[in-house]
Amino acid sequence: MSKKREKEPDLKGTLYSVGFLGIFILVTWFMAFYLFIDRF
Repeated sequence: MSKKREKEPDLKGTLYSVGFLGIFILVTWFMAFYLFIDRF
């Protein structure tokens, strides 16, 4: 009873792209927040 284990796909590119997108969203959010605070 040996199960063939399929090779898992490489998800490093997905991790890097999601991380880059998250950092981009955070940076733009803080820039908009700074503009909002700077007006008052």
